[in-house]
Amino acid sequence: MFTHEEEKLGKIYDSRIVVRLLRFLKKDWWMMAVGGLLALILAGTRLVMPTVRQIVIDDYLFKVYRLIVLSPEEAAKYSKYLLPVSDSIYAIHYQSVRHLEEIKDAESRMADKAQYYLLDQTKAKEVLSPEVLERYRTIGEGKYLVPYSEFRHHDKEADPFPKKILLALRDADWRGLVRFSIFFVFLALGQLIFGFGQQLMMFFAGQRAMHRLRVKIFAHLQRLSVKFFDQNPVGRLVTRTTNDVEKLNQFFSDIVTSFFYDIFLIIGLFIYLPIVQNWRLSLVLFAVVPPMAVVTVIFRRMLRRAFRKVRVRLARINAFLAENLSGIKVVQIFSRERKRLSDFNQINESYFRAHYGQIMVFAVFRPLIDFLAFAAVAALLWFGAVWIKIIPTDVSIGHLAAFLAFVEIFFQPIRDIAEKFQLLQESMASGERIFMLVDEPEEEYKGRKLPRSIQGEIEFKNVWFAYNDDDWVLKDINFKIKPGERVAIVGATGAGKTSVINTLCRFYEIQKGKILVDGKNARRLDKKDLRSRVGIVMQDVFLFLGDIETNIRLRSEMPHQRVKAAAEIANADKFISRLPQQYKAQVQERGVNLSAGERQLIAFARALAFDPAILVLDEATSSVDTKTEALIQDAIHKLLEGHTALIIAHRLSTVRDADRIIVLDHGRIVEEGTHEALMARKGTYYGLYKLQFEHKI
Repeated sequence: MFTHEEEKLGKIYDSRIVVRLLRFLKKDWWMMAVGGLLALILAGTRLVMPTVRQIVIDDYLFKVYRLIVLSPEEAAKYSKYLLPVSDSIYAIHYQSVRHLEEIKDAESRMADKAQYYLLDQTKAKEVLSPEVLERYRTIGEGKYLVPYSEFRHHDKEADPFPKKILLALRDADWRGLVRFSIFFVFLALGQLIFGFGQQLMMFFAGQRAMHRLRVKIFAHLQRLSVKFFDQNPVGRLVTRTTNDVEKLNQFFSDIVTSFFYDIFLIIGLFIYLPIVQNWRLSLVLFAVVPPMAVVTVIFRRMLRRAFRKVRVRLARINAFLAENLSGIKVVQIFSRERKRLSDFNQINESYFRAHYGQIMVFAVFRPLIDFLAFAAVAALLWFGAVWIKIIPTDVSIGHLAAFLAFVEIFFQPIRDIAEKFQLLQESMASGERIFMLVDEPEEEYKGRKLPRSIQGEIEFKNVWFAYNDDDWVLKDINFKIKPGERVAIVGATGAGKTSVINTLCRFYEIQKGKILVDGKNARRLDKKDLRSRVGIVMQDVFLFLGDIETNIRLRSEMPHQRVKAAAEIANADKFISRLPQQYKAQVQERGVNLSAGERQLIAFARALAFDPAILVLDEATSSVDTKTEALIQDAIHKLLEGHTALIIAHRLSTVRDADRIIVLDHGRIVEEGTHEALMARKGTYYGLYKLQFEHKI
């Protein structure tokens, strides 16, 4: 683990990373558009639901009229809101008072403080006696003006309207309630359907984007140079394509999915409440915005610090566990279990304290937001009661009930900040690391291609090579391998043997000199084409999950007969034929269910099956027993027939039959010749041979 990487959090929100992520959604823009449209509809239905509650209360449950004194000119101007009662006195619904904009102090013009209900004359005459009806004034078109207090039902005989009569009188209100109840149910169903559609579209688009991102990362990794993989641990790269991509997946599935809905909801509230609902109550609700903004900014800073501490401590735990489990044998051999446990307890305690600090930040922030929500409710109740009863205005009971519901809607996106902040932070950090990987320059493959059939001549001319700056690994290397010649390169560890292969296959580029293949400069050749002409058998054979046949032909369209023929020549067919499923026998990860010799024989069969012009054997027999080595030596003789061969070996017994032996020492060629000639010279090669076979000399 690289703990310094975990400390780099980057920005909380980085527009560059978001823009690059959204490019992966380009093909599914229509899904995002549909999801955004559904989010807009969903936010609209959410805003309408409290309004339905307000209409039901004001127009059906508490249908109140007031009496106001107006001049003929004023009455003519606002006639659509008025019902005439007598000279200069008109009935007006208490919600419509707000429409009398030009009448200053409209409340002082009220004829009395009573509240009235309009009763339909036809329905009233069906259930009420003439004596009762004589008490009420008629107004408008067939309406009775009835004091609202007479509709209060206490199950007493003295009440003017018993329960049955009251139900009959308010039959129209009851039907209205039923209609709006049905409408409310349809709104709820609409929210269910639109919410499902919006989540599905956004989630599906996000998953497709992550699919493209994973493919892009994997394809990009395969086009990076070997140098990059030598400098970056595999575990780190796997983390990029798994954990970091998963964080971005959560970004799309959790943050982006709710982003449109929350934005539309907030914008809708700031527009809808003061314009359509009630501006007075809107001001009361919006008064909590400044303190809420301050709390959110403070929370963001505190959580950011706490989050960084948690990430660093977690990285230390992971690093400690990886190190301890990898070296568990050493720990047990030297009886260091108690000491390692003590060290782990200290790191774990540090992680616990960091996590506790993060929990404390959330524990303070969430109750503060809830407190502000409760404060908004209390303020709405206080001012609503004052404006309704003490200082009557355009605020109604329905408005107050609706705004109590709007409080929950208003604070929902704010609470989401606490839930999504950490995820957003992790997503930005993961996105930054992923795009650093994606921006890594790819290996340049373009160049001239070799003829279909090549001779396999290799020549190194004044080659100088260093992995780092001027720390030369190969120094002025000059040699030529003729077509079909077998040349061995030997030397002590660090002499530069493997670097010869790395530069020949252009895994690394030389700094000086030339490498020629059939007389053509390797630097100007197409890398893929060049590497396809070179077959390499490494000391550490890598086998993939799958069957033996797949590991020989490596997913190519090679026929089975060719695979079998290659295995027979490489002496691999002998052990493969003994397996229950033979060539379809399964190979476990890295071939752990096969011996080192069996893996080596499969590697020889693989190299032979592709029939390259140039063969490179890099320590191909260094880790096998004597019996298996004999099989491999026989396979090598068959394998090298008609091929140019470059043999790298520590075990000098494997290179005695080479046409020529090149001896490297500290990056320079110090000797060259046949085995017999080098032994007779009694130089560096003789010294190496004597160390391995001292008892035979």
